[in-house]
Amino acid sequence: MSGTLALSSLIASLDRASLDALVRSRRVAVPASVNDSLDLASELLKPESISQALTLLPRNQLTRLAQAADSEGAGAPKSIQIDDPVDDDAARQLRARGLLGAGNAELPEVTAALEALLALRGLSAAALLEGPSHASPRADVEAADTSSWFASALTSTGQAAWLLRELGRAPAKLNRNGDVASAWLRTVEDRLAIPHAGELVILLRAADLAHASDGLCTSNGEDWLGASHDDRWIALATAAVELMPSELRGLLTRATVGSPLRPVVEHFPEQFPLVTDSTLTAIDRAAGLWERIGLTVSGSFSEPGIAVLRGELGLDSRPRPLGFPEHAPGIYIQPDLSVIVPGPLGATEEEALAALALPEQLGVASTLRISEATLSDAFHRGFDGSEIRKLLENLALTGIPQPVDYLITTLSERAGSIVVSPFLGEQWRSRIEFARPELRSTVLVDRRLAHLQLHEPEPEALDPLDAFTVAAPVLYSRLRADHVLAALLDARYPARGADGLVAAKDGRERTVSPKASAPTVATDASERRGSAAEALVERVLESASDGPTDTSRLITLAIRDRTRLSVSVEIRGEARTFAIVPVSLAGGRMRALDETAGVERTLPLEAITEITQLN
Repeated sequence: MSGTLALSSLIASLDRASLDALVRSRRVAVPASVNDSLDLASELLKPESISQALTLLPRNQLTRLAQAADSEGAGAPKSIQIDDPVDDDAARQLRARGLLGAGNAELPEVTAALEALLALRGLSAAALLEGPSHASPRADVEAADTSSWFASALTSTGQAAWLLRELGRAPAKLNRNGDVASAWLRTVEDRLAIPHAGELVILLRAADLAHASDGLCTSNGEDWLGASHDDRWIALATAAVELMPSELRGLLTRATVGSPLRPVVEHFPEQFPLVTDSTLTAIDRAAGLWERIGLTVSGSFSEPGIAVLRGELGLDSRPRPLGFPEHAPGIYIQPDLSVIVPGPLGATEEEALAALALPEQLGVASTLRISEATLSDAFHRGFDGSEIRKLLENLALTGIPQPVDYLITTLSERAGSIVVSPFLGEQWRSRIEFARPELRSTVLVDRRLAHLQLHEPEPEALDPLDAFTVAAPVLYSRLRADHVLAALLDARYPARGADGLVAAKDGRERTVSPKASAPTVATDASERRGSAAEALVERVLESASDGPTDTSRLITLAIRDRTRLSVSVEIRGEARTFAIVPVSLAGGRMRALDETAGVERTLPLEAITEITQLN
């Protein structure tokens, strides 16, 4: 027997909100193949979809299913009797997940999958009925001191900001599973002094600050970088809460400020007996992230953490500041090129400093370092020496030390000493002009630039301007100017493009200016999945609104499974209802056995107004 008809009847009765919740709570392998309630029922009764749903059921709901399985086995669909309010609530939840049919009819496919999972885990229905073997976590434990939560919060938001800028500079490399490649993570962790950066990449994606497809900063991410530290943290904390499996979040209704998280995590397998290792791993990962960003401190909930968990703290519902330290008035630049940041900076000051230095330690107070490499990057992005000095003078409380000033002067003299421009000639597509002959000689022998095919053309092939300009030695390349410029910049040469030329990089364009706009990327996989689910819901609702258009399919299914049906027909204005077992379907007519009357009936499909599966 099959439970498809019973589940299809339930699905057809759902409103938009309930149907949307059902689709998002279950695994639908091929959403595009679902056109009506019958298609969706068939998808939800596939073994992999049922198993995925069963592993996330709490003990009381598993018990409701196991009671029926233990008493009658996996036979024809039957109704589960509701004896008390607890069971009634469990049945409602099971219907909402598509694990019971209309009228609380048991679905044989679900019963069979439950029995298989229980056997695999060495459990039985009796074991579920016995209840948990350990007591629930106590709610009256002494509250821990979590007042230091802001240190973790500021550190994590600062690290996330640096990581988000780095994703814009060098998009994340992904492996075949879509996860960020470990080699890319190690490079970023060393460059930015951020341990376990992969955790924050996951958080940035979850908060819709970075695209899942390649890690590039989203428009929300750009806004986030310009937001206050309070709003930054709320966005991250909200996303971190959503990363925790909802089943465990449901057990935290009694959590209070200072109460511990770990006992609830340890008690989780008792409440969810069929939980998988992947869910337990997701719980541990989310718990570690909660600790990292200050939702918990040493395993106990902070006051803002409880507020976020209860949905009381959001960007539109924050009643007061979170209590972060005031913005630091400026920074201290040391003669050894290190930078001391005594407290959090405003978004504008933070962005300016990030353009000129790299972090060595991030926290409430941070240490960064200015170097030749960081200043060279600033020059490559289009800053000049006067702009860099102005930025540092606005930030520094003690002025610019002489070693830093000297470095800026030296790099200013070198910056732009190579100018790349397009060249329309018979052999060459790019012209590279050098301010100093020795720099041209260095570029010619640099093996990193061998692919540019740089040449010193014969005098007669030179541009007339070059032939008479001894002070400006040139080279030519057969490659496009934007590719030549990109290669020189990647090799750390002080190059710039003539007349606004931009450098090609990894199939995108990188503008050589202080304010480069973030490129547009394809829609994320999560957004595509959401769109597929919405389209599925629309098709099923539209099918239901068209009336009983699936009559022949329902009858064919009933014939295959020898299912008893209650069929209502209206012939010549007279309405009647029959309890039948369909036998065949042909020529627009159904032949069926009426067991009550002991006769065979033939009913035209066009006269059928309602079909209900009987127990």
